[in-house]
Amino acid sequence: MKITLFFCLWIIGLGSLFAQDTISNPNSIEKIPYYEQLWRFRVNRVIDLNEKQNAGFNSRKSSIANLIIDLLGEGKLHTYGDTKGDPADFKDNLADTIALNLGANIDRSQTQGNWDGNRSYQAGEQVIFANEKGKMTVYRTRNEVLAPVTGKKGEKPTPNQNPLQNTTNWEEIGQLNNELSPQNIVGLELIEDVIFDRRRSRLYYDILAFGIVLEDPQNLEKLSYRFYISYKELMKEISRLAHSKDLNERQRVMWQNRYNPSEGKTFADAFKLRLFHGVIRKVENPDDYTIQKMYEANGRSYSESVFARWEEEMILMEKEHNLWEY
Repeated sequence: MKITLFFCLWIIGLGSLFAQDTISNPNSIEKIPYYEQLWRFRVNRVIDLNEKQNAGFNSRKSSIANLIIDLLGEGKLHTYGDTKGDPADFKDNLADTIALNLGANIDRSQTQGNWDGNRSYQAGEQVIFANEKGKMTVYRTRNEVLAPVTGKKGEKPTPNQNPLQNTTNWEEIGQLNNELSPQNIVGLELIEDVIFDRRRSRLYYDILAFGIVLEDPQNLEKLSYRFYISYKELMKEISRLAHSKDLNERQRVMWQNRYNPSEGKTFADAFKLRLFHGVIRKVENPDDYTIQKMYEANGRSYSESVFARWEEEMILMEKEHNLWEY
């Protein structure tokens, strides 16, 4: 009888354990059950680390950019891409070594990709191939490169020679595999679910992920968001360092409070208390368009999309006000 009762309790406990994995977002810290969510929208915001209001995250004493690079190098964080759905779902695993390579994060849309000996290139086109030291380098063609030699009918053309054997046709543009440094991180794309909990009658900002905003050191142009990190993983590491016995370790995660440093707030506290400024980049929509892309698709100007981002902020605030009346 006791064995049967124990077995039944074990089955119930096991069932509830599995139910917990599916009843809320497993990547969330808040763990709000789906059936308690009266309203939810996924919102992307861009936090400019060079903005004065966000200076507490980017000070000389402690920088969140330095922290992210260090934790990636130590293997404490993992990187993800955005090719398989929403990046905050963490379905697209990306090797940390690729994320730490600035060249792998540079938008290659202006190049013809890696060197292909089976095709011809016109003067002025840019091609990527490894130099004599094995480093990936961008080269621009000075003269038209000869097309592959066509063989007999039905045979594949003979590939062009190694481009490095005829360097007179090429002009070196720059290296692709220089290491990512904290100075290249100029912002964070914060991805969060804005949720109204019907049971507690409260609005939650459930942060899920950070996209890394990089800057090309050659032309100071902001690059695409090429890799993402888990907010949950980052907060776990911040909590660990904040409770370290080493004062220097604790200093790494301190948010620099300009009004009262003795409060000792960490980066985790600053995000939880919303002590940052982030401009809305995208609100969840069927086409998965950013606000700027929506306006471009309708032939509207960039300046109009800037105003639309602020308008979207007002719409969310009004929605929150209306939910309080629920």
